[in-house]
Amino acid sequence: MRLRTRTRPGEFDPLDWVLEHWQAQDRPDAEHFLAVSALFRTHQAVTARQDELLKQFDLTRTGYLLMVTLFLSKDQSRPLGQLSKQLMVHPTTITLVVDQLEERRILARNAHPTDRRTTVVKLTKAGRDLADKVTAAMAKVNFGIPIPQDMAVELVELLRNVRREIGDIPPVAAD
Repeated sequence: MRLRTRTRPGEFDPLDWVLEHWQAQDRPDAEHFLAVSALFRTHQAVTARQDELLKQFDLTRTGYLLMVTLFLSKDQSRPLGQLSKQLMVHPTTITLVVDQLEERRILARNAHPTDRRTTVVKLTKAGRDLADKVTAAMAKVNFGIPIPQDMAVELVELLRNVRREIGDIPPVAAD
């Protein structure tokens, strides 16, 4: 299957250039290479938009996503190790971000009630208020993805298929 460009008149999409040269050199699997390139460029652009907005609140993306994860969790708390897995971030980074947010009294760190080896992180009232405020600001700009809701739903479903195939959606263990 030969891909064709779909750029609108008056636009320049760098991926059109990539496609033209990829095909001219008879490189393999242009479809997947362009898909990965589009994901990478989109990720870079969206995260740059998010970072700009989060700067106003003195937050990083990891800090914001950590707060949201706690906000959505039972009792607005989670063991430190679970946060690392949930956010796909190295444990050292999670610890650093937790330290920064704890210093600002956005969250609190406590011992697990039944497992002394585990530390639990909990969102404070100030953290809940900040999470609400930042989420409202992010929602005003569609979380950095300026497309209609129906397209956002389609995008989630397309990416769910990719995530399933790469193992990001493991099957539920049988009881």
